[in-house]
Amino acid sequence: MPLDRTRFGELLRSQREIYKEMDDWRPVYASQNNRAVRIAKTLWGDNPPWVQDKAQVINGLIGANDYKEYLEIGGQPWSERSTFAKIVCERKDSVNPGHEDGRDEKHKGQFEDKMSPGNNHYHLYSDEFFKEACDKKYDIVFIDGFHEHSQVYRDIENSLNNLTDNGIIVLHDMIPLTRDLETSPFRTGDCWRGFADFRKREDLQMHVLVPPWGSEDSLGFIKKGSQVPFEKEIEYNYDFLLDNIEDLMSLIDLKSFIEIYLPQVNKQL
Repeated sequence: MPLDRTRFGELLRSQREIYKEMDDWRPVYASQNNRAVRIAKTLWGDNPPWVQDKAQVINGLIGANDYKEYLEIGGQPWSERSTFAKIVCERKDSVNPGHEDGRDEKHKGQFEDKMSPGNNHYHLYSDEFFKEACDKKYDIVFIDGFHEHSQVYRDIENSLNNLTDNGIIVLHDMIPLTRDLETSPFRTGDCWRGFADFRKREDLQMHVLVPPWGSEDSLGFIKKGSQVPFEKEIEYNYDFLLDNIEDLMSLIDLKSFIEIYLPQVNKQL
């Protein structure tokens, strides 16, 4: 069976001092992918759901909910292989202050030419964007910017303030699979801490999808709604995350994700 929330938590806890690098996880994910494909076909036939990477998840949410306005924090419109380039939505905006190597300045004309009418790329930090340039509500916001606790917290807060009533926030890199990955804001970082802070609220619906398709990508989801708040006082360290991960991050498996966030798709399966 694919990893459910309990098995995923148990695996992380059992390997916390053993798996030091991402390469240690490759055999786990290869096996997970093979099992997941077999189970998916058993559950849903020869055309299992499309959730094999983050762009497919986002496009599925857009299509199922008829979303029109998409914002990506950390968007890279200069890259044809980026998540932003793969998203299919009527209007797309991205926010990214740029890179030290100047790649977005070097390709500025190229990616501006590729932007469809009504779509925009803002060369700003996300805090600046929400304060100075954001003039509308978004149906879906993908947060994949600077992977640091306080920045992720502000990105969530600002996104909620600029989200339509039925909108959703998707967050990348919610679960660092090794201690080292948590320390780098340019990799997984400690995004989980910003997400966990909002688990104290009652007026939100929040989950993290257990990576179902042999990928280290862990996606978080936040909507306006209701939830049972996390009761313990949060300790911002890696061991606390792993010891409480099922409830702290409100883990769900693929089947539960589809039932909760894609009821239209679930009825068709």
